[in-house]
Amino acid sequence: MNKLIEIQQWAVEQMNKWDLIEEDWTFVWDNKAVRRYGQCRYHKKEIGVTKKMAVLNTIEETKDVVLHEIAHAKTGRGHGHDAMWKRWCVRVGARPERCYKPESKGGTVKTVEGKYKLINKDTGEVYANYHRKPKVKDWSERWMRGRKTETYGKLKVVANKVNNTDSSPYKIQA
Repeated sequence: MNKLIEIQQWAVEQMNKWDLIEEDWTFVWDNKAVRRYGQCRYHKKEIGVTKKMAVLNTIEETKDVVLHEIAHAKTGRGHGHDAMWKRWCVRVGARPERCYKPESKGGTVKTVEGKYKLINKDTGEVYANYHRKPKVKDWSERWMRGRKTETYGKLKVVANKVNNTDSSPYKIQA
């Protein structure tokens, strides 16, 4: 069975289990997002999962995102990631964690690599990835917070060669 179909069917089952379908909630794929993994849209009564992230990651990781968003739907607007939301996470079976942790920062979630990166001109060290080209044109007098001595005047935005040689939006960030 196709991974995305399996995830969607499971998500609808879980939403039904927690009475969200009865309350007119729907599951949707988010085709545009590249940074967030899931979203609970209270005004539309939608639980959305980013398709690109689901493709890159395991079914289990994506199922946890669905449960995370179900917990948001059950707690209702205005709770964010508070204690009530955490209790609902535990109840529905999700990890009660605010955000995913990308592999690039020691976590388990594969992320979509940005089209641009901010590097140190001298060392090549990558400080940030961007999905849109930063508006800053002149980096000559900029630095990284907490690292001024080593980065002042040495920052440069470059196109990510991986994304420029292959049009696939599903590149994995290392």
